[in-house]
Amino acid sequence: MRLTVILPTYNRSDLLGRALAGLLDQTAAPESYEIVVVDDGSTDGTAEVVAEVGAPESRLRYFRQENKGPAAARNLGVREARGEIVLFTGDDCLPDKRLLEEHLRAHAGEAEVGVIGHVTWHPELEITPFMLFLEQGAQFGFSKIEDPENVPAWFFYTANCSVGRHWVEEAGGFDEDFKQAAFEDVELAYRMQQRGLRMVYRPQARTYHHHATTLEQHLLRQRICGRSAARLWRKHPELKMEVGVGHSARSTTALKLFEAASEYAYALGVRDGVRGEEPPLDDELKALWSDEELAEAGRAWVREVFGPVDPDKEELVKLRAELQRTKQEWERVTSRRLYRWSEGLAHAGWWVLGKLGLGRGARPR
Repeated sequence: MRLTVILPTYNRSDLLGRALAGLLDQTAAPESYEIVVVDDGSTDGTAEVVAEVGAPESRLRYFRQENKGPAAARNLGVREARGEIVLFTGDDCLPDKRLLEEHLRAHAGEAEVGVIGHVTWHPELEITPFMLFLEQGAQFGFSKIEDPENVPAWFFYTANCSVGRHWVEEAGGFDEDFKQAAFEDVELAYRMQQRGLRMVYRPQARTYHHHATTLEQHLLRQRICGRSAARLWRKHPELKMEVGVGHSARSTTALKLFEAASEYAYALGVRDGVRGEEPPLDDELKALWSDEELAEAGRAWVREVFGPVDPDKEELVKLRAELQRTKQEWERVTSRRLYRWSEGLAHAGWWVLGKLGLGRGARPR
């Protein structure tokens, strides 16, 4: 057995069946992988869904534990895994048909690496401006990966990643002090990297996150992440700045929130006034994350007001031109000063040589 897919689940039977069906319908050879589902104490008929999907499949195995959190569930999956490679994914992730094939290909090319695949929103979802914002880095920061051949631990998202099972075992598995899905994957990746693991990013190994998120839901999620970040910092004090503990202690954090919210509400009002619209005034927060028109048209309403000229873009063009002029002036001044300095140095050198009898036209003794 080459690969074991480990899928922890908790009370998400509505999507779990689709996720399992997608994992069973892969381009990878059926004999090359198995699926281990770990039920973290669900109460919604999860066991029945697994039994229905996996009835004819010996590749699909089911385990159940009392509710202990995703870290403990994944550890159980690792203990039961038969594959040399373990691939972690989620019960709200619907896989591309080539997901497992691409992970296997990456490991075949480089045996001792961790492989990070790509996660994006499922095309069935209505993508809001806020969800686009999350995809730019606040939730999945793939666009921030600078070197796909050497990826930091912060991108080890257990929605779509794989690694040799022995790396997880030798690092001691997931830390079960992390009771919720926040930083427990990063913490394990950090320990594995300290032991020498290199991680690579392979965007062709794709899965689709079928979990629409609102601003309110994300704020609750961020509160949980903040608590887990503090736990990560206590375990690894050297990561204080990386997890944002220092930043979170600043008194200006709340002020920036107030300023941004106020500016956005004002911008909505400007747009309403320009368009001659008067929607309800008590819906600013919903407009912030769910405005369909913003999601589809982006800055189109700005162009309606200013024509083809984007004021922000024009300002950037002016700023770039000013910076270019400043650079040219600096180069001109510094080159002139350098010339004068070198000319003075040359005169001084000839004067010294003249005193020594070694000036222009002097004969060597």
